Amino acid sequence: MSENSFNRPDYNRDAVNAYADVTGVPPKQYLPKALHKLVDARDKAYDAFADFDSDHAELLQGNWQDVLRAQDEAAGRAAIQDGQDPLNVPSVLEEATLKRPRIIGALRALRDAAMTADRALVTALRRELPAIAALIEPDVTAAAEEYIRIQREADAARERYGAKLRLRSWVTEWSVLGLRPDFVDTQAAAPRTASGAVAVDMDRRPVDRGAAEVRVIDESYDAVRGPGPKVAVRSKTNGNVLELDADQAAALVGSGAAEYIDQEEAA
Repeated sequence: MSENSFNRPDYNRDAVNAYADVTGVPPKQYLPKALHKLVDARDKAYDAFADFDSDHAELLQGNWQDVLRAQDEAAGRAAIQDGQDPLNVPSVLEEATLKRPRIIGALRALRDAAMTADRALVTALRRELPAIAALIEPDVTAAAEEYIRIQREADAARERYGAKLRLRSWVTEWSVLGLRPDFVDTQAAAPRTASGAVAVDMDRRPVDRGAAEVRVIDESYDAVRGPGPKVAVRSKTNGNVLELDADQAAALVGSGAAEYIDQEEAA
């Protein structure tokens, strides 16, 4: 029986009230050998139930009569078109009506056998829980140790990444922002965005470490823009020539306090 057999779609649960609700158990490697035969017997009984259910799904679903009646109607229509007597065509609905009670009875017997085998397994399972725990714990401990080791390696890798970001930050400040900070070498640092902040999402919550953090940091550097070119204006108050950022110059000109001049006049 496959791992997901217990969760298979059930065609007959509502129609004939035959549903085998059996118990999922850990893999055999975590079960004492005393339970193996009981697991095999329960799985064999359940598979017999499930296979029979699947083989007769058409007659076990709630709308079986509607489906087969439609087939009979189609067969009668085809008989007339072929010049035959429709009453001489075998009726799938009549045949199914005769078979269905026996199919339901057999299915319920198979269901009962699967449930009986499952109850025997559950009873034995409860007695063996201490032994099962003893088989499980070594793997839990090994997985925990591996998790801690890998997490430490990931934390160290993150700090190395943060240190390399210091190089990116330095070159960005020199080449894009026009600043000249000294570079301070370090072997470990917390990763930060281009503005020196913790990487956060749109709701200002810290993002998960790993790929999400790297993506946000990369996007922050892609958004860095250097200062724009200076714009020359002449004050209408005293005639002084000023070189300002474009938005500052536009504000002064817009207020009537200054006027634009070309670079030759500014020189």
